[in-house]
Amino acid sequence: MNKKNNQLVPIVLLGAVVIFLLIIYSFCNPAFNDYQRAQNKINTDSLEVQRLQEQYDQEKEKRKQEDIQIQSLKQVYITNSVNSDDNLGKFGTMFDDIIKRAQYNGLLIRSIEYDMKPASSAIYNNFSDTYNVCELKFFFVSTYTQLKTFMNELTTSFPYLISISKLDVTAFSGNEDYILINMAITLYSKKQTKEE
Repeated sequence: MNKKNNQLVPIVLLGAVVIFLLIIYSFCNPAFNDYQRAQNKINTDSLEVQRLQEQYDQEKEKRKQEDIQIQSLKQVYITNSVNSDDNLGKFGTMFDDIIKRAQYNGLLIRSIEYDMKPASSAIYNNFSDTYNVCELKFFFVSTYTQLKTFMNELTTSFPYLISISKLDVTAFSGNEDYILINMAITLYSKKQTKEE
């Protein structure tokens, strides 16, 4: 009998180990399944966060580009002149600023004319009750480099809306380094309303 008991001991121990493993498995399996589900959710959420971050970055870059475009738009000068006889006063310091920029860049001004009712201006023809329009006709002498610098200043750093409606360049007969420039620059200013 002792021999039989000795043979049963390993079977009982093996059975106890199997039962113990089954009990551990029954407790661990749901926890492991929960862990797997949580890990899958973390992976899915991480991919969603990454997608949303990329979408946010694209939207942020788009807004940045829109802000750059908005900042690059020129504003229309709002005149403070209430005197209807003061034609150039309707354009504040824009007229003087253009002359100073031309002189600073070395352009020699031979003549200036202005037209307060330019027939070729669509703004004057259609919105003269809202905007003042003045076409300045300049005749300059300069070099190509001076003209290029002046034009660059007008198109990039001049704060108000203007348009260059004419630009004719011809060679200067006396000196090949210089050119004759016939340029028309149209200035715009918004009229003050009674509410303003």
